[in-house]
Amino acid sequence: MKLLLRTALGSLIPIAAANAIGLGDSTLEETCKAYGQEHYESGYANGLKAGEAIGWNAGWTGAIEACVDDPLSYGVSLASCIPEATYGETEPNDSLITADKLTPEISFWGQNYSSADQDWYYVTSASANQNLTVSFAVPESVAGADLSAGNPGVWNLSIRDAAGNVFANFNTDVIGALSADANAVTYTATLGLVGTYYILVKPIDNLTTNQYTYNITAFLQDSALDSGQPVVGFYDSEIEPNDLPSASNPLATGVAMYGLINLTFNGVVTDPDDETTEVWGQGENDWYVYYTDGNEMVTLSFCAREGCGVGDWNVQIFDKASADAWESLTNAGISTTGLTPLLSINTDTADNKQITYNLGLKDPGYYFMKVNHKRLLTAPCNEYRYVNDSGSFTDNVCSCDSADLAAGISATGNSCYIPTDRCSDSDFSLLCRNVTEDCSFGSDPGCLYNTNSPPGCVTTKPNKDADEEVCSTYVTQARCACYSYGGVVQIPENVRTSPYNFTWYGTKLPTNTIDTDAYEDYLNRSSPY
Repeated sequence: MKLLLRTALGSLIPIAAANAIGLGDSTLEETCKAYGQEHYESGYANGLKAGEAIGWNAGWTGAIEACVDDPLSYGVSLASCIPEATYGETEPNDSLITADKLTPEISFWGQNYSSADQDWYYVTSASANQNLTVSFAVPESVAGADLSAGNPGVWNLSIRDAAGNVFANFNTDVIGALSADANAVTYTATLGLVGTYYILVKPIDNLTTNQYTYNITAFLQDSALDSGQPVVGFYDSEIEPNDLPSASNPLATGVAMYGLINLTFNGVVTDPDDETTEVWGQGENDWYVYYTDGNEMVTLSFCAREGCGVGDWNVQIFDKASADAWESLTNAGISTTGLTPLLSINTDTADNKQITYNLGLKDPGYYFMKVNHKRLLTAPCNEYRYVNDSGSFTDNVCSCDSADLAAGISATGNSCYIPTDRCSDSDFSLLCRNVTEDCSFGSDPGCLYNTNSPPGCVTTKPNKDADEEVCSTYVTQARCACYSYGGVVQIPENVRTSPYNFTWYGTKLPTNTIDTDAYEDYLNRSSPY
């Protein structure tokens, strides 16, 4: 019954509607229009309300949040968000002491009024590992401003710690980590420790004047970095006096060491390029020490951290026994040239600024490194002394600076024989020789009579009637030899002396593969041969 009724109603409704229209009755059409308008207005209002909600939430609000979270992706630069500066630097602010305080997120204006002008600013971090972001901009009114192209100039910005050490350095023609406008650049650095940090603004060099005004703004933000920053230096530096092994400066593996050979004026030597000229001998030792557990490969990089000035240095490495012997001989005034170092090299940074050497240290213990000016292969003698009959040096100074055959001085290498009356004095016990030659007894040094030549000769005025002859003469000559060698400063003309730096790497790697377990395993592998 229900199915029949539903079928009947479904067929009657369209028939009734068709009959109504066919009768010319407009009531139904107007009613439907009114119904449609009512629902349109309701739907429009509901749609507008829903659309606005979606637009504000997913559109406007969402877009703002997305832009704030990642402004670079939306082409928004930091500089475009910074209000105009309303005040600026106060001169003089040319040092750490007179630096101007930067209030975070407030723009400051400044100007390098000359190529020598430096503008110092400072900020204070509130917690460890805060990010410091620095925005640098020139006014938009500067025609053709394009910092990346160096227009209207190039400035150098450096971030320094409270002691003035540089740990971030930028040139304004290099775009930073954040997007930049043509007239603005942005740089960021993480400040590891809590405290005061300085920002230095200056022209890129002291020959170029950038008198255009600029704006600088600093931002401090916490970061997610949770590691601690150790309080250490950027490199190590020698501590004088370190002229003896016992005063050696310790070496930390992988840390660059800076040193300088001081000029000395405590001895005169012959100029190797001009034997007629005397020059001041030079040489001041710098000693360093390193401890190893043994069987270790060491890498020595000379002038690797920073290119050295043009110069030459002599580098020697000794084990402890040799270093102790070197110090004992030096303190006793005895030459150390008989000692053999483990390594001895002359560096030359004129053509190759970075030189690396490898050295194996087999035994555990202390090893010493000595740095001095380049040792000349034709070393001039710094001081001559007499040699005694046991072959050792005496305390008596002599000279072999020139050969004077007429005076009986004959120079051979760095030694000579000098006529002297001391050969007959047992208190000196000099190493001497006798040379037959004519001389004047009593006036020429070392001149003596040979009372057996000729036989029956006399040492007084001869009696001609007795057919007497005067004894022939000979000269006693003592050996004079070089006691210590000097050198001439090997530095370029118009340069006083050159600093050096080196880095000592203790690799903890074995000096030889044959001493390792890996090599033993290799030998124990089966072989088809």
